[in-house]
Amino acid sequence: MNDKLKENWPGYNKILLPLGHKADINNLTDLASYIIDRKKGEVKFIHVIREGSYIDLPREWREGAKRVTESHHKMMTYGIHSDREIVTSKTIKRGILETAFDMEAEAIILGWGPKPGTKISKMASNIMDNFHGDVIIYKNRVDIDQTKRVMYPVAKEPSTSRLNLIKHIVQETGATLTLAHYVDKRDGSRQKGKEVLASAKEKALEFNIDVETMMLEGDSLAASIKKATEDFELLVIGPSGDWWVYQTVFGRTTDKIAEAAQCSVLLHKYKSEDE
Repeated sequence: MNDKLKENWPGYNKILLPLGHKADINNLTDLASYIIDRKKGEVKFIHVIREGSYIDLPREWREGAKRVTESHHKMMTYGIHSDREIVTSKTIKRGILETAFDMEAEAIILGWGPKPGTKISKMASNIMDNFHGDVIIYKNRVDIDQTKRVMYPVAKEPSTSRLNLIKHIVQETGATLTLAHYVDKRDGSRQKGKEVLASAKEKALEFNIDVETMMLEGDSLAASIKKATEDFELLVIGPSGDWWVYQTVFGRTTDKIAEAAQCSVLLHKYKSEDE
C-alpha cells in the first residue's frame, strides 16, 4: 500500500490468502473481504502442499481443496471476485511467495496460529522479510465481524497506510478507533504522550474515522496491554516507529504483546515500511 494514498483508498487490488490446516478460515476470509477493492479486486485462496509428501498427498489434497473451495464460495456470496488453487512447492514459504509474485499480489494475509500463546512463526517472519508488498498477520480471539472497538498504539504520527486499513475495518464493522500511547511511569513523559495523541487524532480525523484517545501508564508493557485490551475486540500494531515502544516487531516483545492482549491482534507491515 502506497503511504501517499489518503482516505480515498479503495482497498487492495489483489490479495493472496493461504489456508493451512489450522487456518481460521471464516475470520481470515471476512478480513480479506473488508480490505479488498470490492469493485475491481480479487482474492486468491491457496493451499500449499510440500513436494515429496506423497504418502499423505490424497488426504492433503482433499482437505486443502475443501478449505479453499469453501472460502472461494463465501467470497462469491459477498460479490467479490476470487480464485482458488492447490499449490505444490519445495517449501510452504516458497509456494506462498512464488504464487504472490505470479499473481502480482499487493498483500498476503496469514493466520497467527489457533492458540492464544502461539508465537509468530519463523515462516511468517521470513515472508514479511521477502515479500514485495504488504503482509498482514491476524490472530483471532474475537470473531472479526463482532469488532466494536479497535485499539491502535502510536508513538508518533500514525501511518497513512495503516489508517487506510483500519478505516475499511471500522466501516465494515461499525467499530470505533482508539489511539493509545504507552508511558512508562518510571521515566515517561505524560506531556509528550498528550502531544503525540493530539497529533495522531488530528490525522486520523482526516479519514472520517470515529476516534478516541487513551493514555496507558505502567511499569510493564505486557501488563498494560492485558488490562487495556479487556475492553477491545481488535489490537492493530505495526513493525516500525509508529509502534509505541520503538522496537522491532519480530521476536519476543511482539509475541508477549500478542499473548497478553485480551482481544484479536492484527499485525500489519506495508511495502515501504522500514523494520
